[in-house]
Amino acid sequence: MLNFRKLRQDFSTQILKEGKQLFNEEAVLGAKILELDIDSVRLSARVKGAFENVYECEIEIDRIESIAVDSNCDCTYTYDCGHIAALLYFLEKNLNKILVDYSEGSDLETNEEIDEEVKQELQETLQVAASKEDARKGAQYQKEVLREYVGAAKQLGASPFFLAPGILEEDRAELLILFSPHIQERHNPKKTPEFQLALRLPSRSKPLYIPNIKVFLDALKYREPIQISGKRFFFTYQSFSLIEKELLKMIVQKAQCTEKQEERLGRIAKLEYEEVGTLLAKAYDLAVTEGIFSPGEKEVPIPALYCQNFEEPLYFSTSAAQIHFVLEYLEAPGPTFLLKPSIQVDEERVPLEVAALFESTKPGIVYGNTYHRFSPKIKRIHLRSLERLLEITIPESLFGTFIENALPILRQYAEVENTSLLESFVTLPCVEEVRGRCVLHYLDGELDATMYFVYDQVEIPAAHGQMDFEKVSLFVGEEGILARNLVEERKLLEEIFEDFLFDEKEGVYRTKSEKKIVEFMTEVIPQFQDRIEFECPENLSDQFIYDESKFELSLKEGPEINSYQVELKVDGYLKGIKLDLLWDCIAAKRRFLELQSKAPGKGKKKGKIPRILVLDLEKISPIIQIFDEIGLTSVDNCVEERPLWSLTNLNAKQFSKLPVKFSMSQKLRQIQKQILGETDFKAQEVPKEIQATLRNYQIEGVEWLERLRKMHLSGILADDMGLGKTLQAIIAITQNLNENPDRHSLIVCPTSLTYNWKEEFHKFHPGIQVLVVDGTPIQRKKLLKNFNDYQVVVTSYNLLQKDIEIYEKKKFDYAILDEAQHIKNRGTRNAKSVKRLSAAHRLILTGTPIENSLEELWSLFDFLMPGLLSTFDRFVEKYIRNSGHAGDKAGNLDSLKKKVAPFILRRMKEDVLDDLPPVSEILYHCHLTDTQKVLYQSYAASAKAELSRLVKKEGFEKIQIHVLATLTRLKQICCHPAIFAKDTIEVGDSAKYDMLMDLLPTLIEGKHKTVIFSQYTKMLSILREDLDAQGVPFAYLDGSSKNRLDIVNRFNEDPNIPIFLVSLKAGGTGLNLIGADTVIHYDMWWNPAVENQATDRVHRIGQKKSVSSYKLVTLNTIEEKILNLQNRKKGLVKKIISSDEEAISKLTWEEVLELLQP
Repeated sequence: MLNFRKLRQDFSTQILKEGKQLFNEEAVLGAKILELDIDSVRLSARVKGAFENVYECEIEIDRIESIAVDSNCDCTYTYDCGHIAALLYFLEKNLNKILVDYSEGSDLETNEEIDEEVKQELQETLQVAASKEDARKGAQYQKEVLREYVGAAKQLGASPFFLAPGILEEDRAELLILFSPHIQERHNPKKTPEFQLALRLPSRSKPLYIPNIKVFLDALKYREPIQISGKRFFFTYQSFSLIEKELLKMIVQKAQCTEKQEERLGRIAKLEYEEVGTLLAKAYDLAVTEGIFSPGEKEVPIPALYCQNFEEPLYFSTSAAQIHFVLEYLEAPGPTFLLKPSIQVDEERVPLEVAALFESTKPGIVYGNTYHRFSPKIKRIHLRSLERLLEITIPESLFGTFIENALPILRQYAEVENTSLLESFVTLPCVEEVRGRCVLHYLDGELDATMYFVYDQVEIPAAHGQMDFEKVSLFVGEEGILARNLVEERKLLEEIFEDFLFDEKEGVYRTKSEKKIVEFMTEVIPQFQDRIEFECPENLSDQFIYDESKFELSLKEGPEINSYQVELKVDGYLKGIKLDLLWDCIAAKRRFLELQSKAPGKGKKKGKIPRILVLDLEKISPIIQIFDEIGLTSVDNCVEERPLWSLTNLNAKQFSKLPVKFSMSQKLRQIQKQILGETDFKAQEVPKEIQATLRNYQIEGVEWLERLRKMHLSGILADDMGLGKTLQAIIAITQNLNENPDRHSLIVCPTSLTYNWKEEFHKFHPGIQVLVVDGTPIQRKKLLKNFNDYQVVVTSYNLLQKDIEIYEKKKFDYAILDEAQHIKNRGTRNAKSVKRLSAAHRLILTGTPIENSLEELWSLFDFLMPGLLSTFDRFVEKYIRNSGHAGDKAGNLDSLKKKVAPFILRRMKEDVLDDLPPVSEILYHCHLTDTQKVLYQSYAASAKAELSRLVKKEGFEKIQIHVLATLTRLKQICCHPAIFAKDTIEVGDSAKYDMLMDLLPTLIEGKHKTVIFSQYTKMLSILREDLDAQGVPFAYLDGSSKNRLDIVNRFNEDPNIPIFLVSLKAGGTGLNLIGADTVIHYDMWWNPAVENQATDRVHRIGQKKSVSSYKLVTLNTIEEKILNLQNRKKGLVKKIISSDEEAISKLTWEEVLELLQP
């Protein structure tokens, strides 16, 4: 057996240390026997060294003497290196295994070259080694099994995966929080309050201390079991009372716990003074909420809170702490007042020097063992400033300031004692607002400002460091002591010199920022010049010119009937400036413009500000807006022709307070009155060719259209559905044709109404030749070749887009858009196409001129009279963002109403039809079925999460299509699961559908003819199949239906057809369904105006029966929320167009979240 201790004797201590480290790091990658005989053994090994180098080592050992006969390593070390030493440590542990490996791989027994005696001795050596190796493996195996056993047993007994549910039941306990005495003392920044936690358990008489607060809080936070004093517990927040639970939550968030495992350190944690104050305030509020205070009690123990030991609980006081000031007067060396603050606690006064104040959101004080709250008007900032008041003395020159200004405010926060001392002093209050003088210096791009305040005849520097005794003494006069308004002074300085640096030594406010200098000169000076006298050096005042431009605006009739003449004269620096530049200033509320240098080629000098024109936005904004409305592009001397429609809002009153001399010729004034409808208009008789008897309001509408045409104006006929807009338009076309027989008119309408227009012409004026352009591109081209043979051309919005290159080359007298909500979005192909048409007169027919926003009104007028409502950006700026000169939303909307009123005619049924029967609106409610509820709640939750993710990633504006799709899917679930995701239809799937099927037999038996509208054709298909199965006759119409008029006529005329199923998009407009008397809106539409349009298919001229309109609504779903949303958003159109419930504004992200809430 080798003696490895003896083998290592030849190695130095350092080499052995290195070898041991390599061995421990398992750097010896393996060893094997090269030669073995009775006297020696030779081995080799690979050893990993520094920088991942691997070295080949060999060693020959004398087995008898246990000495190294020879060794070798290919490292740079000369001999007996650390790698050889590591090999020796490796051999000491693994030699037996190496011998066994050698025995298994050698041919010792069959080797005839080895003497039998030597062979036998070697075999004995190998057998001994094998025996020892087996013993080692056995011991190692037992050790490993024991280690695995202990580890598995521990997990099987402790892991929550192997605990029955009953074992994880919550333990109940009472929480005890024990604070160190620091919280009763004046706060020391070097000593953070410490606390310990303990639990009072039902099974123990004494409190159980928490040995490691961090471990306890983590177990509570992550709902894990915990071992305390050898016993297993499971605590959650629900293990404690409400007050204890809330206090624990704060401790979990704010406590400073040590990571160390030492018991003494682990059982102590810390809270900052402010956090202790917040904890006490929270406990106080919870105690009030829980009703712990009883009437008449002065003190109540605070639940869970103790100080020093568990025999001394902290108490709440029911009386608030008060701040108390004592005034002390000193005569010598000069009259002086001292302010001595203290804290009044019950009947005692606590000196500020020893008070334990807690400056939290709700401040308080701990005195003795009792916590007192201050009254709500005392904030953290008040307690923080108390100590500074200990150090001040008030000299006589500030008596006026203190008595007149400071003392009345101080009394709102604190009791003030000895105020009678003040009665002997005569003080002079500052009755006017603070005024001042500001001296400016400008050099090398740096602006310095020195501020002075002026009281009566006294001027003092604003910088306290620049005060001198003489200035101070001026406040004490024969009449009394003059008061300063220090609070107002400070407020003024903060507003005037925002972002300036203050140089205390020189007493000046300073900035080198060119942007700040420009802002100061263009915004601050105009804002405060009524109170502050600014003294500007010449090198600064030359750079800033304050605008005082004056204007002369003259208007008179033009050479043509459709225009008038504008003459503008400008005197001032605004002359020649583009309107766009001034609009940018108004929109950005930027009060200046850089004036272009008249010397070309000279760049801006370093430190020199370009010449700036300072604008009075309040004065020029209304002027610029008027110029823009007229259509001017530059503020310059000019004479221009402008269209008559821009006259609507112009009158002398607008300029009464502006630097504008305004005049309008008498003749132009008469023309303006005609536009505004203020003068009588001699209209033509209704043409004899018209085969209809007109009602009075229709005659008025025809006269209004004629007046627009005669004055070359355009307009919107926005009558309620069913009042005969089509008839009035046909008469207007007829009147124009009677005067101009060779002229042509174009009507653009939805595809579904093209042939309806032809039928209406045939009905009311059969003599007019009407061409309906539809079919394939070749067919349409062929039809348009015969354009001159027809007086009226009718096409759809969709086909106009495709054929616009043909239409834009033609001249029309009338271009009429029916259902013009198709061009409400200005960027669509529909809107862009119609605006390429050339027409002398333009007319829009629509029952809903605005559906979702004022932006749509702009698009309509951009077709009718481009420029009337200015550019889109300016329209948005003035009427939607409301950043006009006054920022007055109501005023701007009123202005918009006046501007468009002459060009919109809007009559409601209730206003003009006395003989039209009433509509009864009936809401039917139901709840989701279980099938619907599961589907609805699941989809709503997942959709909300996905939309929230998208909003966070891309922003709400960019995911509108996802929002619309999500809300549509929720509406579909309310209608029927089969149109959402369900393949098979079963009875009881949809509560709303069952409600409808219960309602229909009653209606049929009562001989009612019913129109059912739905926006989902799949829903109509379900209805269709059921009605077929029940043998109920019905009519059906959707976007794919042919011969629409035949279907409508058959339903109106056949009393045996009680039901008409109509797709809302295909039949919600343009149809006459007066044969029915009942309307059912199966599903909800975002805009109630669309539903009203559909109802008006039945409730229109010619209807003799009372009409019932049913709306089916599923409660506690998006449908009910849509109703609420509609009610909140009514009234926008009424402000502009005097309608009632025609529009809802666009949804916000908050409203979407509300709709998704289950």
